[in-house]
Amino acid sequence: MMTGRPETEDHIETDNVERGLRFLDETPRHLRGPSVPALKRLGLSAKDACEVLRIHGMKMARAG
Repeated sequence: MMTGRPETEDHIETDNVERGLRFLDETPRHLRGPSVPALKRLGLSAKDACEVLRIHGMKMARAG
């Protein structure tokens, strides 16, 4: 009998945030346009898009 962890909302949100971060890292700004509409086109919620932008901003600040 397999005992897998059911997907929770937290797990799904984490996947969306990771997908959004990968998109921002891989897609130049001039190709994607404004970040929030681009992330929403990927299917992210406004909450997930904000989390992606928060994490991405911190990564960019550390790199600068």
